[in-house]
Amino acid sequence: MSSRILRVTAAALSLPLVLGITACSEQQSASSTDSSADTTSASGIDSTFTGSAEIPEALSEPLDVALVIRTTQGGWLEAYTDAVETEVAALGGSLQIYDSQNDLSKMSSNVDTAVNADVDLLLIDNGTQDALGTSVQKAIDADIPVVAYDSDFTIDGVVSVSQDDTALARNGLEQIKTDFDGTAKLVVISVAGYTPLDNRLAEVESFISENPGIEIVAQTGTVSGSASLDTAAQVEAILKAYPDEGEIDAIWTHWNDFSVGAYQALKSQNRSDVALYTVDLTDQNLPYFWDDTVDFQAASATNPALIGVSQVRLGYELVAGEASTDNLVIEPVVVTKADLPDTEITFAELPDYVEGWSKDATEWPAWIQTLEQQSK
Repeated sequence: MSSRILRVTAAALSLPLVLGITACSEQQSASSTDSSADTTSASGIDSTFTGSAEIPEALSEPLDVALVIRTTQGGWLEAYTDAVETEVAALGGSLQIYDSQNDLSKMSSNVDTAVNADVDLLLIDNGTQDALGTSVQKAIDADIPVVAYDSDFTIDGVVSVSQDDTALARNGLEQIKTDFDGTAKLVVISVAGYTPLDNRLAEVESFISENPGIEIVAQTGTVSGSASLDTAAQVEAILKAYPDEGEIDAIWTHWNDFSVGAYQALKSQNRSDVALYTVDLTDQNLPYFWDDTVDFQAASATNPALIGVSQVRLGYELVAGEASTDNLVIEPVVVTKADLPDTEITFAELPDYVEGWSKDATEWPAWIQTLEQQSK
């Protein structure tokens, strides 16, 4: 069994760019697993496996998997994509990644390309029903299993994976409420038009209506090829418009690149009087917790590796005809400065300090573990 990773950008769909080839062992089946086997995935996710360890007939040959992604911009999406790559390779499959470069029309074309290639499994990231509905329906009609992450498809047969965006937003806002005793002036960094961000903004609106002591003094946000730089410029302008201590208590960002931009602006403007709270956490912004010049307090987040691993495994379940759910929701955790040690740690060490960060709450069939073990 062999596995390979192929990345395809929207501008170069015809170029066969093979990025990696990994070797794995001959296909075998088993009826039981070794109880002493490691339950931690190659991406560092701690999982539980139950039931039969015998590999289903539908997975007797390696799968050709396609990931059609709206954008690979930013540290969170890079970590998520890496996890998808790693898990497909761990299961012995071949992966093609179609980067749509934040263009929904190209994303629709990429889905069509994957369908025409007759892939065995189609993974989608941040798609929309309006832009991709027709193309995704073609996949379903062609009997290609589809697992979509952070998308809003209403098509029968499409299985979804999502973060609990309501909890992501509310948990962070509750932390702000606690830290500021129920009264705070916020700058919100977000943007409409993306399903997860729309959901988070809706929760912000609900939370503010329930907590009149929390006030939004400004809101901005742009998704672009240079989102962190654009955000930094926008936040700098807001900070200059509110130059006095107490005019802004905290900045609340809804995406990793927004967090990076807000951090850069706070640092450049020497505004340690303004606290920073975020949705998303990656190895890019974890070090912010130890920067004395910026008051980075908390992140409401899910582990991007957990999302990627879960989407791939759910897809393999779907191919096997054993999908246990049509909507897998990953619950977030809140990582606070108080949770962490005084000395800087690495992203890989985060599970040692934050309970649940790399713990997978889903029980997967034991044959997933069989596939992973035989591919080592």
